[in-house]
Amino acid sequence: MMKAGTDILNTDSLVVGYNEGTKNEMTLMAPLNLSVRQGEMLALLGPNGAGKSTLLKTLARLHPPVKGNIILSGLKLEQYHNMELARKISFVFTGTASVYNMSVFELVSLGRFPHTNWLGRLDKTDRTIVNRSVDSVGLSHYSGKKIGELSDGEKQRAMIARALAQDTALILLDEPTAFLDLPNRYELIYLLRRLSAENNKSVIFSSHDIHIAIREVDKVWLADQNGIVQGAPEDLALRGAFDNLFAGSELSFDPGEGIFTYPVRTRMIIKLIGEGLDLYWTARALNRLGIRAEPDAVSPSVTIVSEGPDTRWLYESSVVKKQFSDIYNLILYMKEVLKG
Repeated sequence: MMKAGTDILNTDSLVVGYNEGTKNEMTLMAPLNLSVRQGEMLALLGPNGAGKSTLLKTLARLHPPVKGNIILSGLKLEQYHNMELARKISFVFTGTASVYNMSVFELVSLGRFPHTNWLGRLDKTDRTIVNRSVDSVGLSHYSGKKIGELSDGEKQRAMIARALAQDTALILLDEPTAFLDLPNRYELIYLLRRLSAENNKSVIFSSHDIHIAIREVDKVWLADQNGIVQGAPEDLALRGAFDNLFAGSELSFDPGEGIFTYPVRTRMIIKLIGEGLDLYWTARALNRLGIRAEPDAVSPSVTIVSEGPDTRWLYESSVVKKQFSDIYNLILYMKEVLKG
């Protein structure tokens, strides 16, 4: 087993695309020199059409590279026999399992195929690994349940358990949170984070859930048609790399909050007085209307008054004073003020 902190995968001037060696050759990215360390969790982010899925499939040898090399545990990818590579890399595709009549245990057992004999029979060790993998993703009570009876989130967990049972050092996942609701998206990314840390697995997943991904990963590959920049999400945020993610769009990355936002035209400046979460969420609501709080502003003003469990929002201008019991009603009134 490789030690934590050493590279498990590197690319050397890798070019991904289609129609290798033909006149119609199409490349999707500039030559890539990337690295993944053992035990690292990495998110591959970028707009549609940037080549994220093609890159993942190329790394798994499911799609041929146009040029360059992929080095896995010190050897070029093409040096591995198919069964050897299956012991090194596992792949979880977009969407959920479609083997509806198979039980969770049976599905996860398929991950043991590189390790069993030619008959594919499971021995005691294999069964222990399958059960442990099922338990790791929180499906131990569903082991005998049919895949078709599971929720989408549970199906995706079963697919990850199959990859764990395959017992590879590198796990690749193409859009694992696609088709999941918001709580399941967070739970799945947290699950990958935990499995990577506890099992010293390197995990690479593509995603459009940028806000979720950058909170949990060790490293980001940020892709566009010009190539990939890589680094810790915090470093990329500080360098302004996320600003180029949606070039040509008004969408911009706010490094202070770690979110993407559309610019809002300032329509009014006010003085906002308060503290804590009440202040934060009031400022957010006002900003949505184009009302910006400035410390040097005098009038109009909004003062947040907290008295025990009760909170009041006091609006005051040169001509009127108003009191509100919540932000919603304050915003309703501010919309009328902006209309003049």
